[in-house]
Amino acid sequence: MKHKITLKLFLCLLLFLSGQCFAQKYEAEDATLSDGAGKRNSAAASGGSYVAMEGGNMSFSVQVQEAGVYDMKIVFSQTYDAAKTQNLVINGAPFGGVTFQRTGTGNPVFADITTVISLTAGANTIAITNSWGWVDIDYIELSKHQATPFTIVADPVTPEPTQSAVKLYSFLRDNFQQKTISGVMTGNILNGNTPLPLFQQEEIVYIHNSSGKRPALVGFDFMHSTGRGSEGVWFKAYSDATLSMATELWEEGGIPAFCWHWKDPLQNQESFYTEETTFDLTTAFTNSNCTDWNPNSVAYKAIIKDIDIVAGLLKQLQDKGIAVLWRPIHEASGGWFWWGAKGAIPFKALYKLMFDRMVNQHGLHNLIWVWNSDGVDADWYPGDDYVDIIGRDFYYYPRVKNHSSLIGEFETLKNVFGTNKIITLAENGSIPYPAGMQADNANWSYFMPWYGDYARPVGGSNDNIGSDWNLIMNDDYIITLEDMPGWENYLTSVENNKPVSETMVYPTKVKDVIYVVSPESSYSISITDAAGKLISFFPSASETTTIFCSNWNPGVFYVSVISGNEKKIFPIIK
Repeated sequence: MKHKITLKLFLCLLLFLSGQCFAQKYEAEDATLSDGAGKRNSAAASGGSYVAMEGGNMSFSVQVQEAGVYDMKIVFSQTYDAAKTQNLVINGAPFGGVTFQRTGTGNPVFADITTVISLTAGANTIAITNSWGWVDIDYIELSKHQATPFTIVADPVTPEPTQSAVKLYSFLRDNFQQKTISGVMTGNILNGNTPLPLFQQEEIVYIHNSSGKRPALVGFDFMHSTGRGSEGVWFKAYSDATLSMATELWEEGGIPAFCWHWKDPLQNQESFYTEETTFDLTTAFTNSNCTDWNPNSVAYKAIIKDIDIVAGLLKQLQDKGIAVLWRPIHEASGGWFWWGAKGAIPFKALYKLMFDRMVNQHGLHNLIWVWNSDGVDADWYPGDDYVDIIGRDFYYYPRVKNHSSLIGEFETLKNVFGTNKIITLAENGSIPYPAGMQADNANWSYFMPWYGDYARPVGGSNDNIGSDWNLIMNDDYIITLEDMPGWENYLTSVENNKPVSETMVYPTKVKDVIYVVSPESSYSISITDAAGKLISFFPSASETTTIFCSNWNPGVFYVSVISGNEKKIFPIIK
């Protein structure tokens, strides 16, 4: 009898633990349904039933033993459109979204997609709620998530990058997975025809007034540099203002980021939206497969003319020694801009044409290339040779305040595109809170809320209010403009593929981070305070070493760099 009881207890324990070590399955028909979601029967579904969400919602009650990050496989059918996005709400809080691609036509055709969510120990609720609607759910499965480490490539994709591009890319690479860079987009940059100074931009003023800090990254747009009306006084003033502010930002140690809402190249309409333009990208090719450009076509000539104009503007920045995060023809797979309206093949051809023309014809070597993904658009990826950073533009719809880490979006990009590229939140509404990003290991390279009512409260919006900015910008995990080392001070182990010639420690006045650069292949670092007390010791360092010092008390410290019998001492002030 004793053996039987022991066996029963063992089996019960094994059954419980199996739910933590192996997948836990929850049928959709057992979820709480609302607002029109309903149970349907199908022999193709698990258990013979599934839930047609239509315009409704569903909520699962789940149990997990440990708090942490979990893979959630969703078995679904989506036969209504090319893609449908639904929202996730975890324990009552908006968490992100999931995009369901078409699985077939007619009767339910089931497939699966896996996203990543964060759960607390014990009871949780997982709700899939209406955004675009019309997705059929069969069941979900939960299992512990195993993160894959990144192996980011060492060099930018641009051949023979400028010194400034090497510095910018190295800074992004060195800090990726360690810290997140703060950013914001600008919009109303003129007062009449007169440029507003960088630090008088509405978004930057609001952030500074709320937190005492300024964003390290600022976004600009070449929207008015080409297309109908671009020769007008106001339009030219707008383009000139973006260049002057980008210059000012770089000189302050910040990061300029440019996008290009590219208006109709034929100038028939002053718009870039598919529904508002008649421009057809496919007319620039010689064949319907869009594999060969037709240099004699009117469309091709117009495309080249516009690319050349923008290249000339970027060249002005290169001539000043300024590097740029360059995010052209973004959000293509959504189809709402003309450059994505005709599908992946012509889009990729256009992206590569722009890369080739800018780099090889115009000699632009100061660009870090950022490509936009929606997470399920691998067919649109131009390839590793053309992309430095993979960016996600994320706006919660229906619009709601949402400061979750967006770990599902982060891991989706990693799973689809691999681990050798930096991943960033290129545009967003609400900013993920630093604590959530760190807890979930959703370490976005940078964030950049859109200008106006996304960056500050306008007309009742609350995506990012003053208290949010104060919490975010004063967190040690976030890099602000005040934390930037200054581009003249920032050195990498490789500048234009040449090793540094002397050991350097910078900045000399620090807040959170110290950089040690040495030409030695191996060296050690010791750090002492003014009284000679050892604070930190790194027995084996090489090339560029990043030292985090946010928890040090204010005062004078001495960084000793030791190689063989040689010792160099560098004083710093915190």
